[in-house]
Parts: sequence; C-alpha cells; structure tokens
Amino acid sequence: MLYVINMQTEQFNVRLSTELLKDLEIVSKLLKVNRSEWIKTKLAEDLNEEKTRLLMELGNLYTRGMITKKEVEILVGKKIADRIESVSFTAKKSIEAGKKYGKNLKRELHI
Repeated sequence: MLYVINMQTEQFNVRLSTELLKDLEIVSKLLKVNRSEWIKTKLAEDLNEEKTRLLMELGNLYTRGMITKKEVEILVGKKIADRIESVSFTAKKSIEAGKKYGKNLKRELHI
C-alpha cells in the first residue's frame, strides 16, 4: 500500500465530450466511486505504465549509442540519466562475461 504524506496538488482542467462524460458517469455509478477519483486513479496507472515504457526505450537508445547521456539528462534529468548509464554499463559487462563464458565453453568442448 502506498502512503503519501503532504502531497501537493495542482488543479488541472480538461474538457471532455458529452459522450465521454456519459460513459464516465456510467462507470462511476457502477463502481460507486467519484468521477474525479476514478480519473485520477486511471491516469496514474496509465501514466506510470507509459513512463516506464518510454524510459526503457530511452535506455535502449542510450545503450545502442543513438543518444548521449547529456541528451538523456536534458529529457529526464541527471538522476534518471545516471541510473540509465549504470544499468547500461551493467548490461554491457554481463554481455561481455556471457560471450567470454561461451568462448571458453566452446573451447573446452572442442566445438
């Protein structure tokens, strides 16, 4: 369970079509939840999923040398850029170790 203490909020207004509002009303009545709470929950879930996907893609671009660490920092900040760099370094070391192990195994088995 996630506990948030002193969470600051900011109002954000969105215009929705009448049809979408009707659907939202149906869902909120069926689930017996406040419309705003349902929207906030769904938005948080989808946003977290999309953020994770995009950060994975960004990490792949960095690992492949298609984007620099500085470019990553500009997009997501130093803390996340450092983490992506660390994960990339660890992955490269793991791949190198796997290749070395495979070559030694191949040599031992005379393949």
